[in-house]
Amino acid sequence: MDAQLEKEFAAFAEELADAAGKEILPYWRKPIEVESKIEPNRPVAESPATIADRNAESAMRKLIEARYPSHGIYGEELGNVRIDAEFCWVLDPIDGTKSFITGKPLFGTLIGLCHHGRPVIGVIDQCVLKERWVGIVGKDTRLNGAPVHTRGVAALSEAMLYATTPLMFAEGFETERFTKIRDAVKRPLFGSDCYAYGLVASGFGADLVVEADLGLYDYAALVPVLLGAGGLMTDWQGQELTLQRHEASRGRVVAAANSSLHEAALKLLREPESERVDAIATASVLKPHLQHLTPYLPPLDGRDIHKHTLLDFNERTVAVPNHIIDALKEHLDTKGLRCYPAYGDLAAVMAKQYGVRTEECIFTNGSDQGIELVVRCCCKPGTEAIIPAPTFAMYEQAALTEGLTIRRPFFKKETGFPTEEVLALVGPQTSLIVLSNPNNPTGTAISRANICRIAEKAPHCAILVDECYYEFMKEAVGEFESTVKDEICRYTNIFVCRTFSKTWGFPSLRIGAVLSAEANIRAMGSVRGPYDVNQLAPVAVRAALANNQYMTDYVGEVMNRSKPKFESYLRSIQVDFWTSCSNYIFCYFDNPTPLESGLRSKNILVRPKKDEKGILGLRITMGTVEQTDNLIEALNELLLKPNGAEPASKKQRL
Repeated sequence: MDAQLEKEFAAFAEELADAAGKEILPYWRKPIEVESKIEPNRPVAESPATIADRNAESAMRKLIEARYPSHGIYGEELGNVRIDAEFCWVLDPIDGTKSFITGKPLFGTLIGLCHHGRPVIGVIDQCVLKERWVGIVGKDTRLNGAPVHTRGVAALSEAMLYATTPLMFAEGFETERFTKIRDAVKRPLFGSDCYAYGLVASGFGADLVVEADLGLYDYAALVPVLLGAGGLMTDWQGQELTLQRHEASRGRVVAAANSSLHEAALKLLREPESERVDAIATASVLKPHLQHLTPYLPPLDGRDIHKHTLLDFNERTVAVPNHIIDALKEHLDTKGLRCYPAYGDLAAVMAKQYGVRTEECIFTNGSDQGIELVVRCCCKPGTEAIIPAPTFAMYEQAALTEGLTIRRPFFKKETGFPTEEVLALVGPQTSLIVLSNPNNPTGTAISRANICRIAEKAPHCAILVDECYYEFMKEAVGEFESTVKDEICRYTNIFVCRTFSKTWGFPSLRIGAVLSAEANIRAMGSVRGPYDVNQLAPVAVRAALANNQYMTDYVGEVMNRSKPKFESYLRSIQVDFWTSCSNYIFCYFDNPTPLESGLRSKNILVRPKKDEKGILGLRITMGTVEQTDNLIEALNELLLKPNGAEPASKKQRL
């Protein structure tokens, strides 16, 4: 990277810091809602997040997208895009949110720029104290424009050591190693987050920082600051900290004021060679892009059909009728479970239900497998997927698994589906466009005309139209607008997904279908395994289709009675919500987190979700009229003011 670009990017990084500070300061030492992010596999499972975090990151991302649209972004709060780009910005809007929410001015905004994955520019900005460190590899680090340099003592026994908390080290190896170094230094200190690294870089008396369980966004900005000040910063093995090596480094870092302290610390921190070799060998067999993925872990644990009213996963909220259960029991009694599945004419039966030819239908292990098959069959690694957000997480999961770059236009409450933005994003690198119709979690419909416009504009792209809520949408807007399955011959790039998990009532059996042109279905059949759908699922499908009145009755009750009733209730208490064409409503209550907990205490489960602005709402599944009455009664009890006034709720203005 040449000197002119360095100067340009460093100045831009400071612009980003200014923008973040403007979003953070209005919330400093003011009442603010704090949300908990739970990651059970981390030493400290809970971490807080606030509207200040999200707004600050959003402001920075908008500037990056406008100025450098080809650059990648790796953000703590709002996800990653184009992280394989030559230049990638790594953002932590508030490093030290716990300090921020308790009024301690030792948090900071971290802005790093990686060039081919290597951190080359870093900013630590403390907007309350108006202190800003800017580091460029190969240049002097500056604090508020003045050069700073590490000092540091010569021996560990004289060193001042910082770590954010002793709880950040996992039991076993990490705790043992940190204990060794803690006991070797003169004074261990805790609680300064990124600010400690600035203290080491400035030579103010801090000599060493040792931490673990860090994300890339926690340290990418710190590396240039330390190096530019004359210090060293590596992982516990002494290896360079880069985007590509993040998994191998395991979030374990050591920053030292000088080489003697760094080497002394490494002697106590390094893993035994055998463990390190095993770890490297394990990491090296994975495709590089998979090392950055995290699993989609929906909150399923503890859900109980006998205890809870399940209004959180958009499932059918009452049991399927006995004739389906009886068919399953008969199969188990007469045929058992010993044989591999044999499907017979299942494809023809399902094709008839959907109104397409047998050759245009392939059954799948739920619609999730249909999504995965479309991506696997149609998308080359390195191409782009346009996935309007917020939406169902499995679309991005499937795309990222195949090494795609995600482009995210946004659904908006006021304007609905972002048709023009989607069309503008289509380019030669686009291989997939996902159209969730209606969208989850907002319930927004996408018109048939717009789907066809997109399919026509992008003949080189797979157009994945997810119609898993088709039966509900059909009740809301009619057959013509609720499906494009009759367009699959005209537009051979359209793939329609359907499922038996929602209206039909057996998500645990995992069966769905993809409808597309005959040649597409034939190719997908070569990729899908011969036994991917379990034998009980077809039994349930045949029984359900043979007597489907239970499904139509349920859809009618939900869409014509329960949903209008709940919408009327929301209007009466002035709670804002999205117009929905399905069996769920995305609505905005004041203080949604405690409200969700309160409903849970009453054994009613709903799902917290964020909109395109990062505002937290509740997605509430509509059930029977009786269940809706119980929900309204519970909400009235929870929303009732202490003085006994009418329930008070309105959209949270952020």
